[in-house]
Amino acid sequence: MTAWTGRRALLDDDDEFDFKKLFLHHLAPGLGCIIAFLMFVSPLKTVLQIRANKHLGDLNPLPLVAIIANCAAWLIYGCINADPYVITANEPGLLLGIFMTVSCYGFADPKARDVMLKALMFFAVLLSAVGIAIALFIEEDETASKTAGYTAVFILLCYYGAPLSTMAEVLRSRSSASLFWPTSLMNTINGLLWVAYGTAVSDPFIAVPNAIGAAFGVIQIGLINIYPAKK
Repeated sequence: MTAWTGRRALLDDDDEFDFKKLFLHHLAPGLGCIIAFLMFVSPLKTVLQIRANKHLGDLNPLPLVAIIANCAAWLIYGCINADPYVITANEPGLLLGIFMTVSCYGFADPKARDVMLKALMFFAVLLSAVGIAIALFIEEDETASKTAGYTAVFILLCYYGAPLSTMAEVLRSRSSASLFWPTSLMNTINGLLWVAYGTAVSDPFIAVPNAIGAAFGVIQIGLINIYPAKK
């Protein structure tokens, strides 16, 4: 198993405390864990209202399924690389995703249930196949890490790609009513923090997809300013 690259001495060549390394290796991913939790917990209020009203309403449940897949993939990657920050950022999201998905499934109409089930089975087959391949056929730690990394990046890009249809609607209607600026801002900050950490520990699987996510966040913030919500 690969040793956690974040466990590097925080001393420079002159035995002086390195605040830059402290920020990049510990504070940035620590803040990233907090913001990731806030992102994953943000739909919870709506889900609890759905449970109380016993009706799904207009909520799109697919992002909830994507949360499960995204967090499960990154948990596999974090465990293979023994990275406590990646594990800490995604374990709460996995549990929240399962709770929110199961809650919404119970109150969804048959069509929405069918879509949720197909998406869940697709990600379950993908992740289980990757896990079996790593456990039985891949002997080298580096190859196992890359396999899990590519899988996590693919699912993360699917997760980040979900707002693309929303952004297209904003351009069509010239109104950003469907975008929520605090979420876009959190996505941007979260992405930048993980880019800093991924760059610091020389991990492109963390840095590159989060840079794309941060870029999506910046684009959304730009659309909110260019096309204010129509009242």
